Amino acid sequence: MRDSTPTGQATRIPRGHRMMVLAALAGLAVAPTLLAADTVTFTNAETRSNAAAGDAIMLSNAFRSVAEILRPSVVQIISIDHPPFAGGENRRVRPDRNQIPEQFRDLLPEMPRTAPESNRRQPDRMGQGTGVIATADGLVITNNHVIEGADEVKILLHDGRETTATVIGADPATDLAVLRIDASDLVAAKFGDSDESQVGDWVIALGSPFGLSQTVTAGIVSALGREGMGLATFENYIQTDAAINPGNSGGPLANIYGEVIGINSAISSAAGGNDGIGFAIPSRMVQRIVNDLATDGTVERGWLGVNIQPLDEGLAASFGHEARSGVLVAGVLDGTPAANAGLEPGDIVLNINGRRTDTPAGLARRIADFAPDTAVSLEILRNGKQLSRTAVLGVRPGSQSPTVVEEAPEPETPRLGLELAPLDEAMSLEAGLTSETGLFVKGVLTDGPAAAAGIEPGDAILRINDFRPTSLEAFQKALDEIDPDQTIRLLVERRGMTRFVLVDTGN
Repeated sequence: MRDSTPTGQATRIPRGHRMMVLAALAGLAVAPTLLAADTVTFTNAETRSNAAAGDAIMLSNAFRSVAEILRPSVVQIISIDHPPFAGGENRRVRPDRNQIPEQFRDLLPEMPRTAPESNRRQPDRMGQGTGVIATADGLVITNNHVIEGADEVKILLHDGRETTATVIGADPATDLAVLRIDASDLVAAKFGDSDESQVGDWVIALGSPFGLSQTVTAGIVSALGREGMGLATFENYIQTDAAINPGNSGGPLANIYGEVIGINSAISSAAGGNDGIGFAIPSRMVQRIVNDLATDGTVERGWLGVNIQPLDEGLAASFGHEARSGVLVAGVLDGTPAANAGLEPGDIVLNINGRRTDTPAGLARRIADFAPDTAVSLEILRNGKQLSRTAVLGVRPGSQSPTVVEEAPEPETPRLGLELAPLDEAMSLEAGLTSETGLFVKGVLTDGPAAAAGIEPGDAILRINDFRPTSLEAFQKALDEIDPDQTIRLLVERRGMTRFVLVDTGN
């Protein structure tokens, strides 16, 4: 949300109507007393009755207190790209000059109107966002997307001072970044525990929407643990209906005590403005990421070494699991913490350190939240029995690029619709597979059961139900022993990732 959107224009009230409007507005609160001279007077605060508005006044005072506490810790961020620009002309939209704070307008030079196009100096491109001061010695937290690719980062403090920030580190996987500024008399925000937040709690957002610094909005916690938004690799958002707009990115979301419980990161909007759906990164996640970045500019995450997938009703039933809770282990990499802990394909992970997990994204995020070398307790379900395993986490490696596999000719195998071959080294290398044993999928019948289940040429079949086939004959024998009306469970590898697939061969 570094882009800028033109602010709405104020409507001017004709001079002759101002007194009428003023009187009408005053009448909404208290009845004014009209004097003989037709002047208007208002009830003063000392004589105002609070009996009917006590709770509302207490809430208003709480909002006011939060604003007073946090505003000195909230900064406006201006990210600047100097020409020539890398990454194409459309990477960042330059805001209108009037939307840039007055202190920064000199950074946006005017282009000469009379100079030839070839001689014109291309202006700087500027984006804007918000940050929150985390320490009194100058650490500032914001979103990665606010400062990503910037050649220069300017900070405008709440008291009007301007300074330049140094990027200490950034983590695109969570969309967090840490900056450092050199300034005196900084006021650090206090951080609260986001795990204590509940749906319905009052929250206050502070930031610079559309360049309007020190803006305060209020709402409630609409939902917790939002994931699968496609905004970052690791997602666990606090959803709020507090007004969040472009420019709010990187600012604090605070509880009623003035404690920061989240960093505002994104909005869901059809038109680019506030639709009452905003997302903030919870302070629990922020704390570990920021501490890592502040230490050495990088983030090391825990790693288990498993391939996982959602557990739907059909898969749960095939493993004799009546509920749909948990995450299915589809593969365990050799020599990994998971292998050392004794995890196996087909295990269902129910919780980590006593905390329930029901989605692959949630499990991956919780593992990544731990530092490497951390021992974690896993409750798993295997063959209908609940077991406990302890894994000492490794360091999460980088992702591997997938290998493109060309489709093989259509097969003629009638029951599954698969053309199979023994897996050899050349096939594994071509398809980007890690398995050394199993069967290679050479072709898939377009309208066959395997195609309907999502199996593709280049996949490897590692298991049929609980049997590990090492030859075509062994696979066919195992297949023949399965009732024709029974759903078949296959363990399939595709480009280094394993996954359980249910194939329905019934007529």
